[in-house]
Amino acid sequence: MDARIKVEAVTVDELGDGERASWAALRAANPLLGSPYFDIRYVEAAGRVAPGGRVAVIRRGERTVGFLPFQRRGGGLQPLGAPMSDFHGLIADPAERIDLFGVVRALGGARLRVSGLVGAETRPGLNQRHAMIADLSDGFEAYQAGRSAAFLKDKRRRMRALERDHGEVTFSFERPSPVLLELVVTQKRGQIRRTHQHDIFACGWTVDLLRELDARDDPDFGLRLAVLRAGGKVVAAELGLTGGDRHHLWFPIYDPAYGRYSPGALMTLETLRVAAQRGVRRVDFGPSEETYKEDFADPAEPAFEGLLTPEGSLMRRLDDLVLAERMRAVTRRLGRRFDRIAACEPGMMGQIRGASSLMAGLTARHPAVGAGLGLGAGGLTLLTLFTD
Repeated sequence: MDARIKVEAVTVDELGDGERASWAALRAANPLLGSPYFDIRYVEAAGRVAPGGRVAVIRRGERTVGFLPFQRRGGGLQPLGAPMSDFHGLIADPAERIDLFGVVRALGGARLRVSGLVGAETRPGLNQRHAMIADLSDGFEAYQAGRSAAFLKDKRRRMRALERDHGEVTFSFERPSPVLLELVVTQKRGQIRRTHQHDIFACGWTVDLLRELDARDDPDFGLRLAVLRAGGKVVAAELGLTGGDRHHLWFPIYDPAYGRYSPGALMTLETLRVAAQRGVRRVDFGPSEETYKEDFADPAEPAFEGLLTPEGSLMRRLDDLVLAERMRAVTRRLGRRFDRIAACEPGMMGQIRGASSLMAGLTARHPAVGAGLGLGAGGLTLLTLFTD
């Protein structure tokens, strides 16, 4: 890294007025930083509750040229707020060509785990996905014109059937009440358990983050809750994060008893319609992978996931051992789950308990696969998680 670059780690509350002004200017100049996750108000909330949370201030001489919000986990670093922060990366002018791993090394990190890194270039250890977006810049009607006519027709039919069978359908898109916020968290935790995922809300600080965001009363930033009701009953809801003219879909829930009506899809379409009416120009669905997103959204800028390490490191050599692309896909999925555990559980014992629970769940659902992973890909992933 350029010898003139200096990196200092501070708490978010230690950022001065000049640094905050630099942050705002860097975001405004770079469209890739438009997500609400790059808004300093999100970083403030995450920095207060996330264990090991800090902001790297990057200077070239006397000039502040960038920032990297992060949290420390053992010998590695993660994006600040992970696993809650779907998009992350350097807040910097691309023309500065700041070496991201050089910043990580200056912070004393041996590696950086990412799941939605934007503004980066392809490099070993990173798998390229894309941000999936609904472009509402020309309004909802123009957006609909670019979607599948058969898909939209089917959803209109299901909406009519839902109202016929269960009563008047209503939709709201507002700041969540405490009761509804708790409902979303409770139901999301139930869904996580049913699908044998790690409960990201069990650690406590992730729920505190939602409460911190909910406490904000800014008209252009904060939590928004989409709620679809039929006959007065909540059939689907989704907690999202709005910042300026961007809205990010975050935590969806729906009542399985209404599954035949596709309540989640109906709610998403209503969210897009109302968001467009309120001046939202882009709705983010997170990085590509789940195929359902293709019904609503199109790929935009690259969003990388994976592990940034120095060339020749142990973890890079381990990755090179896994040559088959099919096995790489398996280890990526497992790595994503282990990343969530490490993000939620900063302590080694919590990480070990979470990893053991995950492997037990995999073995219960897929005995042959789980047993194989315990010594194969899972063993490699565990090693990359816990090795300093």
